[in-house]
Amino acid sequence: MIVEEQISIVEEQIAARQQRARKAIQSILTCPVGQAYGDYVVKSASGREYRVAMRGPSLFENFCSCADFAVNTLGTCKHIEALLLRLHHRFGRSFDRQQYQRTRASLSLHYGDTLNVRVRLPPQPSSDLQKIVSEYFDSDGLLRTGNRFEEVLEKLRAVDETAVVYSDVLDFIDRENELASGLEDERRYLAQLKKGKRPLEGLLKVPLFPYQIRGAVFAACRGRVILADDMGLGKTIQAIAGAELLRRRRGLERVLVIAPASVKYQWKTEIEKFCELPAQVIDGLMPRRTKLYANPTFFNLTSYELVLKDIEDMHNMRPDLIILDEAQRIRNWATATARIIKQLKSRYAFILTGTPLENKLEELYSVVEFVDGRRLGPAFRFLKEHRMENKEGKLLGYRGLDQIHKQLEPILLRRTRKEVLPELPRRTDQTFRVRMTPEQAGPYWEQSDILARLMHKWQRQGWLSEIDLRRITCCIQNMRMLCNSTFLFDKATNFSPKLEEFREIVHELTIEEKRKVVVFSEYERMTHLASQELTKLKIGWVSLHGNVPARKRGELISRFGKDPDCKVFLSTDAGGVGLNLQAASAVVNFEPPWNPARLEQRVGRVHRFGQTQPVQVIHLLTENSIEERVWETLRLKKALFTGLFDEGKDEISFEKLGRKSMMHVIKEVFNDQPGRPKPALPPEAPQPVAVTEAKRNGHARGLPVVTRPQFPVDRTIPLAQSVAQDGDAESASFVLDPSQAAAKFLEAGLTLLESLSCPRSADVGFEPIKRGLSTLLRRDAQTQRPTLAIPLPESITAERLARVISGFLGTLASPS
Repeated sequence: MIVEEQISIVEEQIAARQQRARKAIQSILTCPVGQAYGDYVVKSASGREYRVAMRGPSLFENFCSCADFAVNTLGTCKHIEALLLRLHHRFGRSFDRQQYQRTRASLSLHYGDTLNVRVRLPPQPSSDLQKIVSEYFDSDGLLRTGNRFEEVLEKLRAVDETAVVYSDVLDFIDRENELASGLEDERRYLAQLKKGKRPLEGLLKVPLFPYQIRGAVFAACRGRVILADDMGLGKTIQAIAGAELLRRRRGLERVLVIAPASVKYQWKTEIEKFCELPAQVIDGLMPRRTKLYANPTFFNLTSYELVLKDIEDMHNMRPDLIILDEAQRIRNWATATARIIKQLKSRYAFILTGTPLENKLEELYSVVEFVDGRRLGPAFRFLKEHRMENKEGKLLGYRGLDQIHKQLEPILLRRTRKEVLPELPRRTDQTFRVRMTPEQAGPYWEQSDILARLMHKWQRQGWLSEIDLRRITCCIQNMRMLCNSTFLFDKATNFSPKLEEFREIVHELTIEEKRKVVVFSEYERMTHLASQELTKLKIGWVSLHGNVPARKRGELISRFGKDPDCKVFLSTDAGGVGLNLQAASAVVNFEPPWNPARLEQRVGRVHRFGQTQPVQVIHLLTENSIEERVWETLRLKKALFTGLFDEGKDEISFEKLGRKSMMHVIKEVFNDQPGRPKPALPPEAPQPVAVTEAKRNGHARGLPVVTRPQFPVDRTIPLAQSVAQDGDAESASFVLDPSQAAAKFLEAGLTLLESLSCPRSADVGFEPIKRGLSTLLRRDAQTQRPTLAIPLPESITAERLARVISGFLGTLASPS
């Protein structure tokens, strides 16, 4: 019965390919002259070119270089079937009488249930050739198990120098020999490890834990593998060590790492931390990316988001090793990203994922397919064998999972935290970086510009008013909130890559690894957004914040500790002290707290005396933002922000440091932010301008075009500030009386209107005025924002404008 089912499945699959064959080939590029059988090059309907060797009408007689032929075990594909249709049409009845004229012996690869070398003989082989074939090959022409190919080839060449050996045979034998050598090296490394030695001593800058050594050896010695350890066990460092070991063993020259955009910069940080090999992040516009692909370093770091755009450049780079990080991105084999990634070719491949299987066996198959497309057999047979369905085709469950486990043993290595518990460090910190969306970046850089101008003002005059200090605190808080979500800023939208990353992390920790997690944020609204995501994922949670009465906090902690369905404890820094949350073994920080002591207080709720599990701490940071700058500053100078923020508040307190110290702290953080678009600022040191009589009489030189920032009006500048302090005494001495000033003002206004108006002969309308105004508009080179650029006389400086505006406002405010 089972045999009949399998035959039926094979027939169905061949029939399906025959049906698709009608539209499979767009054109035939090369073909044999005057005969049906021979070597072809065809262009498929998708535009790709394939080599097709036509040798006969039966299954397994022909060959196609397409991926389907290599893995379907059917002995045919839609391109072969398409050519058979065309040949029948072209040659008619004579096609059945045609045969391939084999003149030489050949060794080709047989793509059946298993790969094997197959010999084919000419019509009249020599007796010596027949003797060798009968000794080393079975009745079907397949190489007998245990025979060394090199020995067979040597004897074959001795009796027939013209015998053809196809390239796929040589590639197959080369991989088999390399794998055998690698397995021998693996046994040797693991034997040393078992004796208490460290076989990879000095491979990286830091020592590896024993289980990480096993992972690196497994990857390097087997070449194409899946590292599926639990989250936090160091898959990245194992992959880096495996790549370095492959470099030393096999001369690896270039590695392509494909990771989520949020972690590719983290890869660069890890590589620089662990080894001396060069690494480059491939990003920016297409011309820049193309140049980087064309000039690869050892590690080349790109993202899934760029695969669809950069696939041709990735092909041209010809990587020796491809590493797919967070490879659950290709679990859905129907997505364009998964299909395109599987077109990439490399001799070696590492897949890193903590969740190779989430809901469906199809997901596991899709991940395995990238490493070894033949490992689990053709998809149609795999699903038929392991899916249990009712008569209507509804999935009831899966069977034969032990068989799948055995099939994957040679290529998949998975360790849980419990398995390697004695070897784990007590605490592991990981940083996940995300990028702002355009919806975040717009208001973020607006706030940053305001802050930069206030800092410039402080540097220029040496002090700031109370209102300016409050504006600084508002800017900083707005920037920090925007790094989490636009909802914290405007309460109307919710653009948040952090929440997207959070969904992936919390799903892996709680669902896949069955762990409990404590999640911290300074903002109650952020924990509320997180709770909404947890509800969508059907993950149980409790939430603690400043408004929760003290009497109820014990109930929340008790439920988190005892209820197996309550997986996540959401907390503001109200839960950062005084709580024991040892039921958890992971901590997620939505943003870095400014006080390093507070960070340790958060982690200390979980990583404390009595904790029996190693603790994993995950920090979410927004790239090129205040968060990344603060994080780096904290790392280099941890005491810098101590006391800067009051605990449990969303406001900055500058009182503990004093104004002067506070401003120096902010300057240290915000000076030369990497990746920051430069706002238009007043000159660092405005030069005093002497206003001469010649200028007053209208004989001034050409006026420069100055781009003026939108400088916020400051109503707190002292009205009695001495003009002489700025060294502009001469310009201050020339002041028009009110009647003269009013006349000049009217004249200037009329001149502006006249410059924008049209000649009488022209039609007065919107477009002419628009053209006049467009001459005043510029686009900032860094921020790409439109800016109004007005030619100003040299006598007008930022200081003079500030004095006039403040004096005018002071006059309005004074009693009449």
